[in-house]
Amino acid sequence: MGKRPSLSSVSPPREFTFQRKPLRVFQHEQGPRFVAADVAKLLKYPDEAALQTALGGKAGCLLSPASGPSLLTLSEAELRHALRAGRKTQAQALQLWLDDTLLPILRKGTHADQDKLQLAYALAGEAARQVGQAVWESVLAGEVDGQHSRWLVSLHYQVQQGQRRPSGNTVALQAEVSALAALAACVAEERALPVSNRDLIKLAAACHLRLAERMQKQALRA
Repeated sequence: MGKRPSLSSVSPPREFTFQRKPLRVFQHEQGPRFVAADVAKLLKYPDEAALQTALGGKAGCLLSPASGPSLLTLSEAELRHALRAGRKTQAQALQLWLDDTLLPILRKGTHADQDKLQLAYALAGEAARQVGQAVWESVLAGEVDGQHSRWLVSLHYQVQQGQRRPSGNTVALQAEVSALAALAACVAEERALPVSNRDLIKLAAACHLRLAERMQKQALRA
């Protein structure tokens, strides 16, 4: 085997986690470089040598980081080759994560973008699941009769714990949907509201009671 080509990087690798296993990635001018030893573990090879054998022994090149020993790394094309040669179930899961999450993060380039993208993917996926469930239940219950229904999906996301706790509920076709911040303006408008006087009185009374409770708590703290 000929001498393996080598690269260098002045920046440390960025570390990501897939199924509780790390994947280190170097940002390089030629494109991202994936640490072969980490890829081997993700694809359940005994070591990077076994991965190299599966790839024909020619893939990858040594990369010298700013500190520490040189590491065998794979290009994106070589990683995709490894995915095609890997175990089907594990490789497919890693392929989806690579295309849907990791590569968009790497192309954005900052940790702030990484957090935003992960949050966006999590919430978008959860919103789709909630709406899909609402449609399913409505059709089975006979509530959809050739009409397009509307759903309001409320999502809560615990960023620090890395978890999402969404909730979703359907909204009737004739219902008025408004953000809480705009509720007062909607009530104050002259146009007709699909709300009875009795409902407005109940709303005003509830708001007055809640405001009184908060004012009392603030007075006790003072």
